[in-house]
Amino acid sequence: MVGATLAVALEHHPGQGQAQPAKLYERTTMLINFPYIKRDTPVHRLDPRAKFILLFSYGFSISQTSNFWIVLAGFIMAAFYYSQAHLKWVETKRAWTFILILITILVIGNYFLSGGNNIQGIDPSELAHLHVLYRIPFIGLKRLPPYIGPAPLLVSVESLTFLISQAMRLVSIALLSVPIPYTTDPGHMGIAFRGMGVPDKFAYAIDLAFRFLPTVVRDFGTTLDAQRARGFELEKLRGGLVGKTVRLAPMIVPVVIGSIIGAEDIISAMELRCFGIGKRSWLTELRARPIDRAIIVLSLSGFALITILNVLGYFYTQGPLHFLHIQGIPHFLAP
Repeated sequence: MVGATLAVALEHHPGQGQAQPAKLYERTTMLINFPYIKRDTPVHRLDPRAKFILLFSYGFSISQTSNFWIVLAGFIMAAFYYSQAHLKWVETKRAWTFILILITILVIGNYFLSGGNNIQGIDPSELAHLHVLYRIPFIGLKRLPPYIGPAPLLVSVESLTFLISQAMRLVSIALLSVPIPYTTDPGHMGIAFRGMGVPDKFAYAIDLAFRFLPTVVRDFGTTLDAQRARGFELEKLRGGLVGKTVRLAPMIVPVVIGSIIGAEDIISAMELRCFGIGKRSWLTELRARPIDRAIIVLSLSGFALITILNVLGYFYTQGPLHFLHIQGIPHFLAP
């Protein structure tokens, strides 16, 4: 089958060697896969539970503040953590391309939709005293019909600070998230969640979810090879969105049917083993090292401290207890 596919690909792209079918497959996969890369790095050696607790604690903590300096410190910490995974750009290019495009849409879209007025860390009474740099003619949402009309787009020190803080916040969360599937053995995902107290049913469901995407990608590649051996040309699809979707049926139907059959096989195997009736044991047992325990303790302590300061900041509107609720802009930028 692979030989026939190679012949078909080389026939339509002569003189480009055996690398051409691989490039064609890479372009037509259309799926973002997170393959586990086996290496010996500090992040690879961490207990999966420490990675997840660090991610959850940081995500919940950083969402409670818009202070530029705290977000910047979290971004630097996340960048250092990511660097210890020793992941190459070629290995994570697709994932990062998708993430960066999504973050750009969220941050810029939020800025334009709010007209530069959706700013955290600023009291509502201070919105009328922003340090405006530019007023750009734009359109905005209105409270009365027709609900849309001309409105100035404010470019202020506060709005730009919030835009940069929001981008750093999302990127830093991604810096902690991306290494998890690349540095964690898929067979340890369910065990990690079970070790964090998640019931067996949910832990095994998470384990299957992490295995599902690589399985779909593998089935897609196999189906693509088989259909190309029969003369199916994915690059020459014509028509609109509906027409292309209909013509993709030889690719979509076998993958979907195969996924359903695979799910039924797993269900039957779990029923034969009486899964869910009693407490289950796992083949692999995770053992936390001192560095794992230190990361878990520091993550949970940091989350508890940020939460306490966030709550106290609502009652003390001045002083150090309120610093999570301000942007932290230096006075020389916003006199």
